[in-house]
Amino acid sequence: MMYSLKIEEFLFERPITINSDKNIHKKEVRRGFIAATIYSIGYGFFEYFIVRGLFQFYGGGLGTIINWVIMFSGMLFVVALATGFSVEKSLMAWLNLAVVEDLSYWIAQWINTGVYPFPAPNWWDNSLATFRLLGGLGQAIPFWPYVPQYYLPGFILLIIYYISSYQNPKYGRITAWMVGPFTIAIIGGSLFSDLVAAIILISLPTISYLFVLSLLYRNDWKFKEK
Repeated sequence: MMYSLKIEEFLFERPITINSDKNIHKKEVRRGFIAATIYSIGYGFFEYFIVRGLFQFYGGGLGTIINWVIMFSGMLFVVALATGFSVEKSLMAWLNLAVVEDLSYWIAQWINTGVYPFPAPNWWDNSLATFRLLGGLGQAIPFWPYVPQYYLPGFILLIIYYISSYQNPKYGRITAWMVGPFTIAIIGGSLFSDLVAAIILISLPTISYLFVLSLLYRNDWKFKEK
């Protein structure tokens, strides 16, 4: 009975519950941002010098999957510890990982070779179905610094989330609802076939948005506070 109540609270109460103490919330946001950024930078260098260089994970699809499982699950664990197990901040840290870790990887290559890495070989569209389906997000922008196209919306949305969340827990939660499901769908569907990726890109955000709207409707369009 107690276990069922905890599951119900996690599914139906926690998504619309925010911290009423803004000072504690801001501390959690800072800790989450610092933890996610340090982890992303560190893993980018680790991936270039250790994962790629020593173990050659990228020799096959299984190696890529293993690497991604380690990378993304590690981020969840680290940010959860830093933020008192905040689901919102832990999941939004995946957006940080998607852009900061990748940039750090290419910076590591730049440091190692002395050659500016962009435009980089477009492995994203070749390997990640969701990137192809969304219009070739791995293609370089046509002007300096010639980074992949997905860096632009990725960094912009990341900045918007952390700023809005730091200003007000309600703004942060709304931003996370809008950005989070689509981010998870892009990451989650990237290693599947184009058809499966398309289904994930459409269904996951749609189900998530409808679920959140139903929770708000049940609560008279108000947030709960803890």
